Amino acid sequence: MPGRVLQDVTRAARLVAAVLLAGAVAASAVASSNKTIQIDENLHANAEVLKVRLGTSSPAHPVNIQFGEYSVVSSKVREGRETTTTSEFLNPVVRTRVRNHFTFVLKGATSATATVKAEWNILSEKSGPCLEIDIGGNASIEYCFSDQEPQPGFHDLIIAPVKIDGETASRWTLLLDVVRSESGLTERAGQSYLTDGSRQIEIRPVASAGPAKNLLDLPARGFEFWEAGQSLGAVQYYAGGAWGLNKNVVYLRRDLEPQMRLLLASAMTAIMEYKLEALFED
Repeated sequence: MPGRVLQDVTRAARLVAAVLLAGAVAASAVASSNKTIQIDENLHANAEVLKVRLGTSSPAHPVNIQFGEYSVVSSKVREGRETTTTSEFLNPVVRTRVRNHFTFVLKGATSATATVKAEWNILSEKSGPCLEIDIGGNASIEYCFSDQEPQPGFHDLIIAPVKIDGETASRWTLLLDVVRSESGLTERAGQSYLTDGSRQIEIRPVASAGPAKNLLDLPARGFEFWEAGQSLGAVQYYAGGAWGLNKNVVYLRRDLEPQMRLLLASAMTAIMEYKLEALFED
């Protein structure tokens, strides 16, 4: 138990440090103004726009996210084990897998709640082993026993069943597939969706216009949820630039049934929590 408490306190301290660091960078440099993700025009015209409040993380309440009528009322975060394997000698590649977990209960406008139990797998692969060879003149080269150049980065796979009040078991599952660079400049998403086995809500990556010029000019980023040719909602988890860490926004169609809105809000909360946790893993 003391180790778990220390781990949670350390996590909270790192979150505060990340926010303070972003502010310090912005104060010492001319950063890009906050940006907005580009979403479907019909969604933009028919959505309720909800600003997200990221509350202080604590050992008792590690996931503290609120927007509109939705708020996390209980949560747990558990850091998993790291396993490493190495391939054959002639083409050695070091593969690392970390399996983390986080759980939360999201409450909506009524007494209805949704319980999300997420497993987040972080996969990384690097060529190796490598040798640093001194070639004289205070210069050296790095030689790796591999035919390919190293491709640093992380492959995230999130699997999160969502159980709505009244269901005997989790009917919907969030599947999110993201590949991101260590620098944070680039990111791409594979096939991602919410599904109950018969229906499938596609989750597409969205961003603001224009490429990133440097670390202070990153675009706004998020995901948009589509089903049967209609955009149901979107979440912006980063607003671009150095101030973008705490400028999250949620878009939900006004004409959706309350249970569907709660489902989408739960999936969006899981995505935002995953992105916050990713700050600590990099």
